[in-house]
Amino acid sequence: MRVVMIGGTGFLGYFTCVELLARGHEVVAVGLKPPAEGQMPPGATCVSLDTTTCSDDDLGGLLKGCDAVIHAAGADGRNSFPAPAIDGFRAANVGPIRRLMGAMRAAGCPRLVIFGSYYTSLYRLFPHLGFLSGGAYPLSRQEQTELAFDLAGQDMDVAVLELPYIFGGAPGRGTLWGFYMDHVRGHDPEVPVPAGGSACVTARQVALAAVGACERSEGHRTYPIGGENLTYAQIYGLFADAMGLSRRFVVKPAAPAVEAAEAQRAQLAASGTETGYDPVAVARWQEQFLFLDAAPAMQALGYGPDDLAAAIRATVEATDRHGGKGPASRVETRK
Repeated sequence: MRVVMIGGTGFLGYFTCVELLARGHEVVAVGLKPPAEGQMPPGATCVSLDTTTCSDDDLGGLLKGCDAVIHAAGADGRNSFPAPAIDGFRAANVGPIRRLMGAMRAAGCPRLVIFGSYYTSLYRLFPHLGFLSGGAYPLSRQEQTELAFDLAGQDMDVAVLELPYIFGGAPGRGTLWGFYMDHVRGHDPEVPVPAGGSACVTARQVALAAVGACERSEGHRTYPIGGENLTYAQIYGLFADAMGLSRRFVVKPAAPAVEAAEAQRAQLAASGTETGYDPVAVARWQEQFLFLDAAPAMQALGYGPDDLAAAIRATVEATDRHGGKGPASRVETRK
């Protein structure tokens, strides 16, 4: 297959291109700028192109002869926009799918794989927790999925991989987990952590799931991509182990976290800005065990368990070497 991966020169793009090439597929990795030397695996063709603003001819040329597209681009929960932020998230995550799928149809490309968010799977599993009302980012991902399924009709296959916490280290890149390491280093001997937990995967598991979706997914499907379900204390514990630190993890009370989140919400409102998540909603979500059943996606897409502790060790090494901004850090974006 000829696979075009939009966002393919990024962190997950590296791992996905490695697995696609190992299976004998032709890979075109698309990014906004050329990757640094050594950041992409040999054999991947790298193209610098903004698929949201390029000409129709350039987009059509990119997709010519393409068998599958992986879309791994857009705004994530760290982005902030002028209120209402949903307008910015729709422009970043929903609008580009409309254009892309029109170009795919014109080029005869029959399959799309979207790297989405696990908040859309949590919305289905725990509707009472308000995942779509608690942030513009999860809502935009849900709208992205609905639009892609609608535009696909009966003659295009769409697979949405709903991705939770992802760990690993790629050549020449930092990670999103620097704030975990700072939190572990900043408290000795007891580290306060939220009461709940999250599904976790390795970057290689995401890559294998993506390749499986390119090769075998049919129709319109969402896949909650899970690996291990861990409490926050367990996740922080793996970071401490990888950092060679001895720490004890203590569940922090919910009330102070909610109070701090309310203050952050007020500051954002005063500035006329909104982030991808309502801070108060996040504080409450972190009190819950937001776990996934990984078995259905593993069976459907052909990936299996992986060594999460090793992936976190790689995360720590990459963060120490190249930096880490953290999923809670803000990326300001102006319309």
